[in-house]
Amino acid sequence: MIVRISQRPSQKGAPHRMDAAFPQTEPWEKAPDSTSRENITALFPIHHLADASSEGLAILYQDRIIEANRPLLSCVGTELQNFPSIRDILPGALKTPPDNSYHPGMLRTLEGRSFQVEFRLTPLRRNDLDCLALAITFPPCLSASHSPSPESGTGLCEQADFEKGVKAFLGNGTTRQPAGILLHANINRFRTINERYGLRIADWVLGEIGQRLRAFLTEECIVARPIGDDFGIFCPFPYEHPTHANRWAQIVRDIFHTTLVIDGHRIHLTASIGCCLIPFDTYRFETACHYAELAMKEARRLQSPDWINFTPIMHADVHHRSELEHDLQQALETNQFFLEFQPLICLRTNRIECVEALLRWQHPTRGVISPNEFIPIAEESGLIVPIGRWVLFEACAQISRLQSHVRVAVNISAVQFLQDDMYAAVIQTLFQTGLAGERLELELTESIFLDAVQRNLETMTKIRALGVKIVMDDFGIGFSSLNYLRRFPFDRIKIDRSFIRDMLNDPQAQSIVNAIMTLGHAMSMEVIAEGVETAAQLDMLKHTSCSTAQGFLMGRPAPLTNLSAHPGLTDTSVISGQDRTSLATAP
Repeated sequence: MIVRISQRPSQKGAPHRMDAAFPQTEPWEKAPDSTSRENITALFPIHHLADASSEGLAILYQDRIIEANRPLLSCVGTELQNFPSIRDILPGALKTPPDNSYHPGMLRTLEGRSFQVEFRLTPLRRNDLDCLALAITFPPCLSASHSPSPESGTGLCEQADFEKGVKAFLGNGTTRQPAGILLHANINRFRTINERYGLRIADWVLGEIGQRLRAFLTEECIVARPIGDDFGIFCPFPYEHPTHANRWAQIVRDIFHTTLVIDGHRIHLTASIGCCLIPFDTYRFETACHYAELAMKEARRLQSPDWINFTPIMHADVHHRSELEHDLQQALETNQFFLEFQPLICLRTNRIECVEALLRWQHPTRGVISPNEFIPIAEESGLIVPIGRWVLFEACAQISRLQSHVRVAVNISAVQFLQDDMYAAVIQTLFQTGLAGERLELELTESIFLDAVQRNLETMTKIRALGVKIVMDDFGIGFSSLNYLRRFPFDRIKIDRSFIRDMLNDPQAQSIVNAIMTLGHAMSMEVIAEGVETAAQLDMLKHTSCSTAQGFLMGRPAPLTNLSAHPGLTDTSVISGQDRTSLATAP
């Protein structure tokens, strides 16, 4: 069955309706064995197609709700397997003629709330089963009495009114202590929506999310859009039932994690959501906002698909990360960063063809700090741009002093690629260091393609025109690697080290490695095996079409001077006074 959703104009003051058509389809050859929920659901799947609708959609068999979309589930406050009879949530609906016309009704939630809706019923028949398609239009907003001054365009209140409303609720507890959950929601990659679709559609997205929040939450809930694409939401619950907070968080999450359709565009939304419980975490509104924001940032850092609740340990983590951010700034100014290089070996000649530049931080009191610890902080703070430029320049400067054709590979952060003018940075670096473009490689991961895809493609094409090679790093672990491989101008692909590690003992990992080799060469791309640590792994790779290997077996990361005696690093002995023992242990 196909669900077709289209928007049609509404009367002034009424919500925009998303008309959902449930067209008849060809009957199945065999009728179901019974009229169980499972059998009927198999005939009428709608949830995966209709979640983008602003209406509540369901399919009824007799008085049972067989299928329902996410907006209706969120509004009523339950999952499908627990859904009550239609008589319990929409009394009198079955007495209404199924004439595809809208009729007034009163929708009841499991929390005992009721509000006025419009609904329509449409006959639906398949395999001698007489069913009904139900569409419910929710009210545009359920304004809280203490939340005046709705913000233009979204129906949400300003930050000042949001604060007043929450404080008023918390201060009006009489017979029992008030409690609530304060949520901070930030739409992920909203800037990309703005850049790709324009300001009009971006504003519509904010307005649509605002309308859904107001429609699906109860009248006691207070909703604000404090700034940009950040939403503040407060939902009360009985003090003696703090677990109800998770129900509110689930509803809010479902509202943000959706697909919107406008002007033929399908816009997939997700959000980072942080929560703070009042008074369990704090009594103060200002502190609750701070805690919810900390939790939201943690959700964004972890790329969590669900909400994150504030925990006291976040305080210590924020303090630690704040100190590291301050020290990172000092590290740039006092030359605490240095580079080590790891060789990439040509398996045909057993000579170095490239070295990968790896950033290290010599902290004055903590010693050498792992990049895994400080790179995420640099990305969040924006310091990755000047740090990344330093790495690019220093790597090119060092390799340019070698009388060799060896290339240098530099990892480029997705944040740096998006925030910096990478084309200008590459040109400037090549000019200042005198390095030929053919001796530079830029290693990118899939995360670089999550935002501003067209702009990134254009930038990569211009950089590649300089002779610079583009490498896809960690290939094989992303869900859409093949799509990126087809669309973007890569010269080399690097098999993720997890497949190399497991290929001796895991036939599936070995099959994936062989498939990537075949795919790469079919697309005229060189294939690099990363993480080679044993002679057995190397021997297996030599029996494939793998051209290059990298790993501890060939050489650990070290200063460039320590690699000077490795075959192929220099054409002449331009580095003196160093230990010239080769780091290559491969045969």
